Amino acid sequence: MNNNKLTKNQIAPVNVTQEAHHRVFVGLGWDPKDEKESGIIDAIADTITGKALHHDLDLSCYLFDANESLIEVVNAETENGADQSGKIYHSGDNVEGIGDGDDEQISIELKDIEGYISSMVFTATIKSGHNFADIDTPEIRFVDGYSDHIFLQNHINHADEQDKSGYVFLKLYYTREGWQMQYLDEYFVFKKKDDLSVYLKKFLKSE
Repeated sequence: MNNNKLTKNQIAPVNVTQEAHHRVFVGLGWDPKDEKESGIIDAIADTITGKALHHDLDLSCYLFDANESLIEVVNAETENGADQSGKIYHSGDNVEGIGDGDDEQISIELKDIEGYISSMVFTATIKSGHNFADIDTPEIRFVDGYSDHIFLQNHINHADEQDKSGYVFLKLYYTREGWQMQYLDEYFVFKKKDDLSVYLKKFLKSE
């Protein structure tokens, strides 16, 4: 089995390169909206329905303790750009998907993670009023920062997600054997004011 082709809810060890701070990163990529292809009529329709001119996706990491209580969130917002220790940090906001490769990344220095962090859950959400059926080639990755080994890579299967604007895809959690990963692969309806931590707690139970 190829490690980067995990099936839904599959669990695998995170065999990170044992160098420096054992850095890994989670990436989210997508392509900019093709405004020429969409045309004026579609642009007007998007404006009427509250959709922005650009596709704006956000990558977030929710940190939980052993009691399943939310510790904090790391995302593209300036005040949430890194956790309290500075060992989990966001690359910064990309509002259009311009550029090759990952448009947003969250780095994690596993060797230095605080002991009170038990689980990390990663989400991709769309705040521009679109859904995943609108987005061009969205992709998520989980990668060893030292060797570039890909633990998980998947084009988000979005063709049937006409009303879904949120996607939870990865859980990292600590066990006696070390860090483990679980590919979650679940879509949900996202609203900007949602408290996702409540929804995400259902993924903290081991399968």
